Parts: sequence; structure tokens; C-alpha cells
Amino acid sequence: MLDFSRTWLPYLYLYGVGGGIFLVGMFIILRSRSLKLERIRHREWYHILIFGLVYYMGIHGLFTFAALGKSLFAGVIGLVMVALSVHLIFTLIKKPKGSV
Repeated sequence: MLDFSRTWLPYLYLYGVGGGIFLVGMFIILRSRSLKLERIRHREWYHILIFGLVYYMGIHGLFTFAALGKSLFAGVIGLVMVALSVHLIFTLIKKPKGSV
């Protein structure tokens, strides 16, 4: 059986440190007004960036659980990822009020 330091410690490090740096970067971008959420295109990219982080965390977690034989958790994570993907697609496809 794989122990914690070989399975979950790399996951926690990768998304703890890397995800933390990503979130600090997003905070700086939002505070400096480089990404203006009032603009439709900027809001789309904001959703895509956040989705990308969550998606990669989900894929990594899904395959870690699958490798450990926890198929129920892997299946739940897979369903959540599919739901998030569908939500992102509908968010990007729908036209906001007042647009051409």
C-alpha cells in the first residue's frame, strides 16, 4: 500500500504552493484592475482560469484515488468535473443581456 508521503503529500504540496501562487497572482491581477470583471470577455477568462486550476486538481485527485483503489471517490470527482465542464461551457455560450 502506498503511504501518505507518496500519494497525498505531493498533491498537497503542488496545489498548496502552486495553487497559492496562482491565487496570489489572481488577487494581484484583480486589485491592479488588469482584469476588469465588468467586461464580458474578461469575466469569461476569469472563469476559464479558475476552472483550469480546479480541473487539474480534479484530474490529479481522480487518478490518485483510482490508483489507491477508491473508485467511489474517483467517480464522484469525475462527476463533479463533468458538471463543472458543462457549467463552464454554458457560461461561455450564453449571451448576456444587451449583447449583439
